[in-house]
Amino acid sequence: MGPKLLIKRPKRTLTYERLIIHEYFDPYEEPAPEYLVLGLPDAGLVGAIASRYLVMNKNLKLVGEIDSPTYFPPVTVIHKSTPMSPIQIYMPSDRRYLVLLSEAPIPASAVYPLSLAILEYSREIGIKHIISLSGIAAPNRLQIKKPRSYWLASTASSAELLKDKGLEELREGFIVGPYATILKEARRRSINNLVIFVESFLDLPDPESAAEALKILSQIINIDIDIGKLLKEAELIKLQTRELMRQTKRSMSEMQKKFEMQMPLMYQ
Repeated sequence: MGPKLLIKRPKRTLTYERLIIHEYFDPYEEPAPEYLVLGLPDAGLVGAIASRYLVMNKNLKLVGEIDSPTYFPPVTVIHKSTPMSPIQIYMPSDRRYLVLLSEAPIPASAVYPLSLAILEYSREIGIKHIISLSGIAAPNRLQIKKPRSYWLASTASSAELLKDKGLEELREGFIVGPYATILKEARRRSINNLVIFVESFLDLPDPESAAEALKILSQIINIDIDIGKLLKEAELIKLQTRELMRQTKRSMSEMQKKFEMQMPLMYQ
C-alpha cells in the first residue's frame, strides 16, 4: 500500500518567505497534530529514507505541499498519476503527527527561507514539537555495525522527549543545512525542535541508519513502526535513491557539509 493521494484544490494556500504552502486539510480541526516530523535529504539520506518509509508503511494521506517559483527548480513529482511538488506533507487518520519530506535536494539558496517557513507554519497550526531526522557523517561507517545516535534540542521541553532514552547529547561540533538553520532559529523563537542524528555515510544512501532513526522516533511519538521491510529491502533502496544521493551530495557541497567532520575553535 502506498500513501493516499488527493486530486483536489487546496483548502487553503499560505505564503511565507516567498514559499507557498498548499493545505488539503483543516489543521485546526480536533485533534490537532502534535508533532511535525522532518525528512529532508542530507547525509546518507537518513531523514529522507526514514520519512518516506514511514509514509508508505503507515499509508499516510497527502495533506499539503510546499512550492516556490523563487527558490525551487520547476520540478513536478508524479505519484499514482498525481502531479505534485517534491516537498510534501502527510498525516495519519488519527491526526497525531505530520510528516514533511522532500524528494529533491534543498537548494542552498532555499535553506533559510524554507527553515523560517517551516517554523512559522508550525507555530501557526499549533505543532508542539518539530522532530528532525538526520544523518551525521561517520568516516568509519563501514566498520560500524550498529550506528550510534545523538540528539540536540532547541528547548528544555524538547529535551524532555528523550528523557531516559539512553541517547547521547551532541555536545560540540558543527551541523550544516536545513536542520541546522531550523534548530538555531527554533532556539531564538522558543519553538520546540528536537534533532535526532544517526551515524551514517556522508554520500551513500544509508537505510540501516534510517531504520535506527525510526526506532527512536517510534519511542518518542509512541507509534509502532515495523522496520523489518526497510532492512530487508535495504539494497534495493540504495539503488532507488542513488540519483537523489548524487544530487544531494552536490547540494551538500554548496552548503559546506564537510564542516560537520570538524570541531569548533571553542571546543570544550
